Amino acid sequence: MLQFAQIKFLYLLCLIPISFAIYFYWHSKKEKLLKNLADKRIINTLLPERSVQRTHLKFALYLITLLCFILALAQPQLGTKEEKIKRKGIDIVIALDLSRSMLAQDIAPNRLQKSKLLIQELLKNLDGDRVGLVIFAGAAYTQMPLTVDYSSMLLYLKSLNTNSVPTQGTAIAEAFNQSAALFDEKQRKYKAIILITDGEDHQEDAIDAAQNLATDGVRIFTIGAGTKTGAKIPISNQQNTVTYKKDAEGNDIVTKLNEDILQALAKAGNGNYYNLDNSKLVAKLLSKDIAKIETKTINDKVFTNFVEQYQYFLVLGLLVLFINIFIPYKKR
Repeated sequence: MLQFAQIKFLYLLCLIPISFAIYFYWHSKKEKLLKNLADKRIINTLLPERSVQRTHLKFALYLITLLCFILALAQPQLGTKEEKIKRKGIDIVIALDLSRSMLAQDIAPNRLQKSKLLIQELLKNLDGDRVGLVIFAGAAYTQMPLTVDYSSMLLYLKSLNTNSVPTQGTAIAEAFNQSAALFDEKQRKYKAIILITDGEDHQEDAIDAAQNLATDGVRIFTIGAGTKTGAKIPISNQQNTVTYKKDAEGNDIVTKLNEDILQALAKAGNGNYYNLDNSKLVAKLLSKDIAKIETKTINDKVFTNFVEQYQYFLVLGLLVLFINIFIPYKKR
């Protein structure tokens, strides 16, 4: 099936009907003017070399050339075959906290954006591992099932914000359960969960959930987003001015990183805890941890190889343009 890598250039196709409309208007006006000047037989006598057919032909060739060049710019690709790719890796689920406290700016630009940068860096270091994405706040949801399509993962990641989960809170236990649902229950290894959160307002059953997952062969790595000093939680309003979240007494709420719970979760899940102060360094350390986990052969993903087809449209467009140049407007 033909697809286009640069769909935005297909909007240029509107130039074809616009050009046709301009040409039709110009030609009609010209013919009307000639008709008003003299009879058709007299015009043919005075202008024996005039050829309306050749004018139409050259314009049609011009439209064909324009069409070919636009299609070439859009980079058409054609699927040629399907093949199964065998990879060595493990199954990883990234559980990302989207509670409003992740908007705090005690780490630049803020906790959530820093977490996204970490995931981007981590995906660069992975090779063959299937990755899934779970988002959570007061509830947990599967954003993307396990896949080796890291590009799609990045697209999903860009669209995430604190409004992606309607219920506020930090339901870590539910995030663990939602992540575990993506794994193959029959396998007692090759599995890891990377939890990225500030750890605030967590539920007390998170430790029990981590221990149960560890018993099932899941390694848990926790990433602390924020600082112990903490920061206020910014809230944007319709006037594009920033205010801060307040408590019942009207005081600004300061959200602080809860490292104790995250360290305890990592220990219960036979993993490691890292503070998100340097995303590239943390991604590198996580990659080393993942590399130590026993891998399996992943061959259940089918890929379609796409071959570039733009060169055919480009050559055809140049050929039609070349022919058009040597077709004269006048009769010999």
